[in-house]
Amino acid sequence: MKILKYWAPPILYMTFIFVISSMEQPPDPMPKFEWLPIDKIYHFIIYGILSVLLAIAFVNVPPKWLPTSWLWVTAALISILYGASDELHQMFVPDRSATLADWISDVIGAIAGVVGVYFYYRRKKS
Repeated sequence: MKILKYWAPPILYMTFIFVISSMEQPPDPMPKFEWLPIDKIYHFIIYGILSVLLAIAFVNVPPKWLPTSWLWVTAALISILYGASDELHQMFVPDRSATLADWISDVIGAIAGVVGVYFYYRRKKS
């Protein structure tokens, strides 16, 4: 049951992302900061959370085939690739679009999430 405890959250969260991405964008424009549209912050947070969930799952139930040093990179890569697939998926959803800027926000969020969990576990160990 340990595998379910740690792997269910990222899988359910990925399903949640897919469902939200399948919805048409609301007609009202999102609020914007002067220098950054708020949707980039949403992308950063959403993929930061995904990478945190994946990193926690990998740390607590590591695959036997994956070297320990690669757990962090793998969590980040899965989040990054899922972000790319999400952007491609949005190309086929009415009133949605895929942008490189959104994906870059996904990448930065995914890396930040994994780095945060890495330092948390590193500090917890010492």
